[in-house]
Amino acid sequence: MHTLYKTMKVCFAYNKSDQEDDMSWDRSWSFKQKHLTTNLIAQKSASVAEQYIGVTVTVEKEADDCTTIFFAVPEGQTEQTEHAKTIEISIYHMGKNQHIISLETDASDNRLSQDADHLAEDIADSFGASPLEE
Repeated sequence: MHTLYKTMKVCFAYNKSDQEDDMSWDRSWSFKQKHLTTNLIAQKSASVAEQYIGVTVTVEKEADDCTTIFFAVPEGQTEQTEHAKTIEISIYHMGKNQHIISLETDASDNRLSQDADHLAEDIADSFGASPLEE
């Protein structure tokens, strides 16, 4: 089963047998940004979603210090309905102009998902964020 195709003839496609390489731990990135707004996060998230066929995005401010990005990634369809998994990525304000992008394995459908890894890495790249682990 293939999933998460990028537009412009570039794609990420992998088989379910590749699962041993899938994400199995939380990942995070750090970046500095003055005046980070929900609108800016929504714009950058929409730009990331537009790179993938069928992926949609919703951004919600969940607390004064937390905004969450929800990507809906098509997973397949039946005769009546299309199925999508939800990838959840949070951005936390750590004070002053410091922010953390967090991909948590226990959130939504993130566990064992290369789709989650790719989307989180694209969000991190869009903010010029650096990984906190590796």
